[in-house]
Amino acid sequence: MVALHGCTQSADDYLTHSGWRELADRDGFVLVLPEQRITNNLNRCFNWFEDSDIRRGGGEALSVIQMVDAALSAYSLDPARVFVTGLSAGGAMTAVLLATYPDVFAAGALVAGLPFGCATSLTAAFACMSHGSDRTPLQWAQQVRAAFPGYSGPYPRVAIWHGTADATVSPVNAGESRDQCPGACLLSRRSTRQRSKHDDHRHAHLPKARCRFWHVVATVETGPVLGRRRRVVRGRRVR
Repeated sequence: MVALHGCTQSADDYLTHSGWRELADRDGFVLVLPEQRITNNLNRCFNWFEDSDIRRGGGEALSVIQMVDAALSAYSLDPARVFVTGLSAGGAMTAVLLATYPDVFAAGALVAGLPFGCATSLTAAFACMSHGSDRTPLQWAQQVRAAFPGYSGPYPRVAIWHGTADATVSPVNAGESRDQCPGACLLSRRSTRQRSKHDDHRHAHLPKARCRFWHVVATVETGPVLGRRRRVVRGRRVR
């Protein structure tokens, strides 16, 4: 499990307060906790809005993948069972990783995150955080598919969590991320109408999707979970 911290946080902060330590103890899985450096971002935010950091094969996204590869090798892990999650800026970087490396991750969870491609500059990032970027599912899908041209495999499953009272990252981004998920799974070129009780008119002409996603906009409270064993891989990006 790759767990990405939010702005102003460290890997240790996220390990201590997120509950992932206890879950890893209880269930015996490996945690990979990348950590942003102040030299890369003064607020320790992952640079989910910098073009050079969100491309496949380079930048911060590649740094995380290299940490994943190191953990897979060190612990002889199953490459088919690699997952990623993140909070806020870490949630936005989770969307980046799912879009640019769908061949690496089986599933991911965005917590107070943003859809991939919402911004490619700091100014645009603040705009996305404040009020989102209203695009159609097909437009969001084009962002994802352009991240890995020619990819024809399955896309990861996605869970989206966002608090309704979030004053830092607008909850509207949960809806945009929701729109991006089925749109990214355009693996069938047939023009099949696929509707559900959660869909709106903008989904009417999406080709048939082959992925699953969960969309939850709520205030979530969790308690501590006890356990015993834990293996943690901490990582820092070095330029």
